Amino acid sequence: MSMYKGDFDITKTIRIIERLKSQLLSNVSALFSNMAEGNTGDNNENIDILADIIILSYLLSDRLGVSNEALDVKLINKLRLASLQDAENAEWVQEILTLSKHLNKSRQI
Repeated sequence: MSMYKGDFDITKTIRIIERLKSQLLSNVSALFSNMAEGNTGDNNENIDILADIIILSYLLSDRLGVSNEALDVKLINKLRLASLQDAENAEWVQEILTLSKHLNKSRQI
């Protein structure tokens, strides 16, 4: 019995998803290790790790069938909701609003 091309595509997609998940976990672990060791002074390394986490999240969402636009809209909506729910913590709300403005501006949503 021969395998169909679709079977190979599914297997390839699963392998890619597993690789992305592994890389994502590895980067989160590296970031946590840096924070635990007090390596917050080397911002370039942490910035690289954080950028990788964001990139991997977008690549993973794409493989899961979620468009970049849908992910962006969900991010904006969650930030708006969080700013309303966390109204008692003014500092946190200000950070959320600043991030929301940044995402709106950079993604023109």
